[in-house]
Amino acid sequence: MTGASDPMRARELLDALDTYRPARQAFLTALRLPASNRDPFAEFSEQLVHALMGGVLAASRVQQGHDLVLLDGWKVQVRYLANPGTTWVNEHRVHRIPGVELYALVLFEAFAVVGVLVFPTDKLGPICAALGKRHPRQDEELQFTRRNWRAIRDNSDSYQQLGMRVWLPPLR
Repeated sequence: MTGASDPMRARELLDALDTYRPARQAFLTALRLPASNRDPFAEFSEQLVHALMGGVLAASRVQQGHDLVLLDGWKVQVRYLANPGTTWVNEHRVHRIPGVELYALVLFEAFAVVGVLVFPTDKLGPICAALGKRHPRQDEELQFTRRNWRAIRDNSDSYQQLGMRVWLPPLR
């Protein structure tokens, strides 16, 4: 990058925004949101987990703590983890949140949903043990990596027996 101005680059960026704008508006319409400046993956993830699990979305989409309350009263925190493809550059810390029973993680690779994992926050210790984790505070957090994703994806029945909910494409 140089220090000189670049009007052609500015025009290219504005044209790209003109292309993105109607796609974003169509996306928000599909999410049944009249307008949002929030991260589209966050909005999508909350809506997807709601569609999969039912319940009621939180009154405020930006409140702390939980994003969804299930019919049994359990609260769900929804997060996402996005990576550019099968090579991961991002990882995630799944953690206990006071008063929240479930932690949902929507996984994206190359802008496609590859899975949805729901962790019971009171069972992080046994889940960490099953994954062979070595980090501290395993009853409070899971340092989630690509290796962990593959282990859960490839042996989802074992993790569901530990209380997890696992959705793999096609999501049903």
